[in-house]
Amino acid sequence: MSQYQHSDLKDKILTVKGPINPSELGKTICHEHLFIDFRIVYQDPPFKKDIKKTTEKVKLSNLGWVRNYWNSNKDNLLLESYNDALNELNDFKQYGKSIIELTSIGSIRLKNHKIQIKSLSEETGLNIISGSGFYVDNSLPEFFYNKNEKELSKIITDDFFNPKDRIPSGVIGEIGCSYPLTENEKKSLSASAIAQEKTGSTIIIHPGRDEDSPFEIIEFLKNQNADLERVVIGHIERTIYSHSKLEKLAEENVFMNFDQIGIESSYYPLNSKSYMPNDFQKISFIKHLIDKGYSKKILLGHDIYSKHRLKKYGGHGYSYVLEMIIMRMIDMNINKKDINQMIIENPKNILTIK
Repeated sequence: MSQYQHSDLKDKILTVKGPINPSELGKTICHEHLFIDFRIVYQDPPFKKDIKKTTEKVKLSNLGWVRNYWNSNKDNLLLESYNDALNELNDFKQYGKSIIELTSIGSIRLKNHKIQIKSLSEETGLNIISGSGFYVDNSLPEFFYNKNEKELSKIITDDFFNPKDRIPSGVIGEIGCSYPLTENEKKSLSASAIAQEKTGSTIIIHPGRDEDSPFEIIEFLKNQNADLERVVIGHIERTIYSHSKLEKLAEENVFMNFDQIGIESSYYPLNSKSYMPNDFQKISFIKHLIDKGYSKKILLGHDIYSKHRLKKYGGHGYSYVLEMIIMRMIDMNINKKDINQMIIENPKNILTIK
């Protein structure tokens, strides 16, 4: 017998400890990783003289280099320390109450992942909402290839209603997409759309690194009869660089997640011909959307997946948006009502089971 029925969860938010009322969610950061093996994005550094640094532990003497070539140090791409995560979350809870943890099923997810994030939730008192679904093509688990969309969707819905270790997921994502979409990623999106209908949950998307990628994904999801009002397009700031494209995306009625806040390096190694806007530019884009009337469609986060962004290693940590960025938003004439919309009401809306 299933642990939950849909009727048990309707109008609730499903955390790793079980359902809560939406009023209990509080200030929420909408895209993070507490444990992850992100070595699938490893690249050799551009200069051969630096090859020895790729296998060094992250430390003060190489931190400047790691910050610039963050995906060329293997230790940096592995978040596996429970104590580090606990300390970072104990810091975060001074500022916020909830985190959406989006480490997908497959090679990037460590063993006992959900057991550990539930334990973190219990020790800190924070609400942690776990994602379910599949990431980009090169991270997919072996079983993925032998299953069809309906079989894959059942894996996702079971994470909600009949979860392993009785630790449920509460959102679908992050669903990894390249540009253009691969056939496997299309299968993953189809499974996610089926699961969305069955669970009443929201799909959170990792788009490809191209301005046209979100629109390709949206068109595909439309053909799958997905509810676009329950779709989040993530990584907006490294994907869309013009106001016109941003407004076009907003018109699709999806949520837009500015979830790379805190990454200030102009060099973006995952797409070196592109760039990562600084936080001032990100806030400017957010303000533009608010001024156009889209405050109810904006989410915020950091997408921390590497050691150098943790406070232990001199980074900004999971509290950065709530601790520092909100003050900068106020300085840039974003009012507190719109800020609360982005950090409380919008997360509540995407996480409440329909």
